[in-house]
Amino acid sequence: MVSPQTIITLSYTCAIFTFILLIYNLFKYDRHDRSDYFFSLLCAVVFIQLISNIPLCAFRGLDQPWYPYIFKVAAYVQFGVGGILALIYTNYLCCYLQIAPYKRNMVRLGMFEYGAIYELLLLLNLKFGFYYTINSENEYVSGDFNLVAYILAGIPVIFDIFLFIKYRSNIYKNAWLGTLIHISLPLIGVFIQIKTGLPVSFCFAAIGVYVLFFNIKSEQAFLLERQQKELAESRISIMLSQIQPHFMYNSLTTIAALCDKNPQEAKKATLNFSRYLRKNIDSVNKRMPVPFSSELEHVSTYLELEKLRFDDRLKVIMDIQATDFLIPPLTIQPLAENAVKHGICNKTSGTGTLKISTREKADSYEITISDDGIGFETGQRPDDGKEHIGMENVRDRLKAMSNATMKVESIVGVGTIVTVNVPKKGSGENDNLGL
Repeated sequence: MVSPQTIITLSYTCAIFTFILLIYNLFKYDRHDRSDYFFSLLCAVVFIQLISNIPLCAFRGLDQPWYPYIFKVAAYVQFGVGGILALIYTNYLCCYLQIAPYKRNMVRLGMFEYGAIYELLLLLNLKFGFYYTINSENEYVSGDFNLVAYILAGIPVIFDIFLFIKYRSNIYKNAWLGTLIHISLPLIGVFIQIKTGLPVSFCFAAIGVYVLFFNIKSEQAFLLERQQKELAESRISIMLSQIQPHFMYNSLTTIAALCDKNPQEAKKATLNFSRYLRKNIDSVNKRMPVPFSSELEHVSTYLELEKLRFDDRLKVIMDIQATDFLIPPLTIQPLAENAVKHGICNKTSGTGTLKISTREKADSYEITISDDGIGFETGQRPDDGKEHIGMENVRDRLKAMSNATMKVESIVGVGTIVTVNVPKKGSGENDNLGL
């Protein structure tokens, strides 16, 4: 037979762990996440139940004037909080299973009615003692309908299992087992308590909370891994968006034409094209800024390929006065490509000039990409049926990785100037110097 001291120790231990979980969750609490709110309430209610379990074991059979009052209060709290616990947990489960709001409200209404009936019967028990009574020796005595109390306590658990089975497709398969375990543990505890008379049901409820906590953490780890995978896929998408099909087709066509006319130039162009593709692919896994000199080399490779196609129609001017700073990969090349494709290519006659310049300022490094192409209205989105997301991608990555800003100025018929300012301080001067 398990001694009362063992139950007290178990209750104390579970109470401590539950309190730690409660404090941890309060510090990590996300007010926009309702499941976080209900999990905190769950921990608080289980903690109260565990604390109330201690005097039920410690004061049983002891004769002190004030012991019966504590014993009666503890017994009522333990049973009374059970209905509240069922209501809170079902609300948590509705959020976790992502049940539709109108169905969730129906479930909450049903659980509220259940809780009201449960608490009313418990209040009536204080007068009629059909669930339990406290005798003169300060002992818990089961009433004629004591089993009914346990059955009523088990109904919400069975209902929660039903909800899980019905809506299990709304959660990840690797969370199924953990969810089923933490739902079922209180029911197992109730069954053991009925069979043995040991007040262990709330210890099982506490263990269910611990399983729930680890289930939440494992799911968060799974979601984080999935998000990282999606992020990697998005980086690949960004990279692929930079390798425009028209540029690939035009480059390969130009190289094919050179194979007969100038094999040596065709070989050089092939190597440049290979270098261009490799640079784009290598940039996919880079999460930190790279030296500007590396990005400049990539831009130069791209422009060498474009000059093969445009010949004397494209003039490139490099005015590089500063290179000792860092910049996100694949940011300058898309800007140069945008200038060639949308500015210079659309000129009806004459030579187009693309100028890339850098200079060091007191608190930043300035990069300027200018062209004398057709220009555009900066306040209007081009109505050509295409998604113009390249510039915004560049702007977002500059801001996120280097705290840099990008300014676009354009005049129709005159050209476009894009100015990028990379601060020496913000992402850190040492970072910009590569130290």
